[in-house]
Amino acid sequence: MSERAVDCQAAPYVLVVDDDADIRETMELTLALEGRTVVGAADGEAALRRLRSGHGLPCVILLDLMMPGMNGFEFISRLHADPELAGVHVVVITGAGVAAERRARELPHEVLRKPIALTTLLATVRRFCGPAARRS
Repeated sequence: MSERAVDCQAAPYVLVVDDDADIRETMELTLALEGRTVVGAADGEAALRRLRSGHGLPCVILLDLMMPGMNGFEFISRLHADPELAGVHVVVITGAGVAAERRARELPHEVLRKPIALTTLLATVRRFCGPAARRS
């Protein structure tokens, strides 16, 4: 895995990856209301396509673990295997069972448990992305 961190000034968006549309849209709306640029993806494959699309890299990825198709564990494996993407910060947000959560905590990423308080979500994103842009 690359130790290169992503420059948030060059990548001022948050990528939310969750197959549950209600959860994804709630996170997107909460972050957008704070003044963030947010991109959503319904699964790991869509997220990787976005990351490789040439539209810049996010300052943080909020990642669900249990998704159909490419799950969060496989997504992280592919992310770490790609030198261009390996430095992107990931925060795992999971409501999976105890075994999956234990496995997630072995990853080199922060893990938050669903349901996540919106204040915790905002504080977590601020740590990785800095303060939100002010709206005029």
